[in-house]
Amino acid sequence: MIGIYNNKIIVEDSTLREGEQTPGVAFSEYQKREILDGLVRANIQFAEIGIPVMGSVEFQAIQSIAKDNNFPTLIGWNRGLKTDIDKTFEAGLNSLHIGLPSSDIHIRDKFKKDYNWVIETAVELVDYAKSQGAKFISVSAEDMGRANLDFLKKYAKSLEEAGASRMRLSDTVGCLTPAKTKNIVQSLKQEVNHLDFQLHMHNDMNLAIANVMAGIEAGATQVHATINGLGDRAGITALHQIATVLKVLTNYETDINMSEIYKLSKMIEEFTGLSIAHNEPVIGELVFAHESGIHVDGMLKAKNSFESFSPEIVGREHTFIIGKHTGSRAIQHVLQEQGLDISREKAQELLPIIRELSTRLHSSIDPELLCVIAQFIAKK
Repeated sequence: MIGIYNNKIIVEDSTLREGEQTPGVAFSEYQKREILDGLVRANIQFAEIGIPVMGSVEFQAIQSIAKDNNFPTLIGWNRGLKTDIDKTFEAGLNSLHIGLPSSDIHIRDKFKKDYNWVIETAVELVDYAKSQGAKFISVSAEDMGRANLDFLKKYAKSLEEAGASRMRLSDTVGCLTPAKTKNIVQSLKQEVNHLDFQLHMHNDMNLAIANVMAGIEAGATQVHATINGLGDRAGITALHQIATVLKVLTNYETDINMSEIYKLSKMIEEFTGLSIAHNEPVIGELVFAHESGIHVDGMLKAKNSFESFSPEIVGREHTFIIGKHTGSRAIQHVLQEQGLDISREKAQELLPIIRELSTRLHSSIDPELLCVIAQFIAKK
């Protein structure tokens, strides 16, 4: 059973379902297996594997992968149809998610239905899945960010009474704020006793991680995430962000092997061809790089002076960059790493040259080039 005990938060990965819905992204079976192997190394225990009813190569891959007991618990995604659920069981899965709408926009405008239809369909499908031997049943409140709260309360209560394992709260268009998220989760928690809530937050307004944290603090126990924050439009909560925030800034536990986070990111970057921004939190190439003279001087005296957590936690290390804003201490340190010791005075003599060269090149200075420049100046 997926759930919470003490202060444990369950982070479920959806790179192979939500992540693959990123326009232009399509994983082969080999890549799916590699990603799942990476999730195992990171100790991610639950993964949404895909959509069995898609058939073709998707169904074949899921059916093949489902036979492997070494992977995380695999969850199949389904529309609110018995035929979808049948296909999930046919693929060899016994844990499943059922997608159903919760906002008026989706219920009335898209499906041409009403609130009663949502609840009746959900209860019927939960009963059906249970009768077919499902061990875990998750049900969506799709577009809950724009849903009627009174309906959400009734919906949650109905799911609990039907025996659903959890309710997925999906901010489908990323329109929530932390305050609204907190209010919704708190309100729903008051209606049920045993139903878990999972946060599926889209990042359209760059608030996914903030909304997730608000939801957790309000009592939600589970988070849906993807590697590198893949997903429709701006994606959903990024695995590297939620794992690090929970580890570094809170007392919640996840059991995630943090040292594998960066490796997972680079794997997905390779498989998708989608580059990570240099300043992406946790995994960006420059987030542990320091150029400013004041920062480097501080880092050399106390490593945590300009970093809120050790990069080694996520399998990385900090670096010092030589550029326009470099100070003499950084020059000394980088040259020392190159096997060249110079005095503080000599390092200060190099500063004007480094700043002019960096400005002309519009870039940083490679350590080897810095060494050559220092040796040339020393001969004068």
